[in-house]
Amino acid sequence: MQGLHPLASSFALLCIGAALGLALLEWRDPLDLKSEERSNNGVSALIQRISNMKGGRPQAPQYFPPSDTEIIVNLSKRTIDVYHRGEIIKQYLVAIGQTEWETPVGSFNVIQKNEYPAWQHPITGEVIPAGHKNNPLGSHWVGFLSSQDGQIGFHGTNEESSIGEAISHGCIRMLNEDIEDLYTYVDVGTTVTVQR
Repeated sequence: MQGLHPLASSFALLCIGAALGLALLEWRDPLDLKSEERSNNGVSALIQRISNMKGGRPQAPQYFPPSDTEIIVNLSKRTIDVYHRGEIIKQYLVAIGQTEWETPVGSFNVIQKNEYPAWQHPITGEVIPAGHKNNPLGSHWVGFLSSQDGQIGFHGTNEESSIGEAISHGCIRMLNEDIEDLYTYVDVGTTVTVQR
């Protein structure tokens, strides 16, 4: 670039840098920018994708190993059906979320299992320790949703007469003997489908 006007040299370097940047995007597109450009929501999707990064790197989607077991929750019937390889093997009667604390509908995966969990009241923040007679989670916990608003899952109860009612804070209550039985069928990753 010897003999060129300084402004022309700067412009040439800028063009070379842009060409290299485009070549890198063509070679490896970690944010999937090309597909974002084609979508109507490209900018908001890109912002969401960047906000999900930690340490400047895209995070891999959470992977769950395949499972032969599937749980279907029917809110209107207040039942849980457990399927193994497409065949129903168990059914339980449950309590579901009350008005304004409805059990969320959708497809989820089991993300945690605990025996004798502690419980924190969603409004007061009071913590009731594991194994305490007033602990409303009973003997076992199988969580399938965690958000800034709290956690949702299957659990036992210290109020067995509530089974069949819409009375929980979004969780699915079960008899202690039923959650202990369900606990043996599920693993982290088991599909949970909640429908009306």
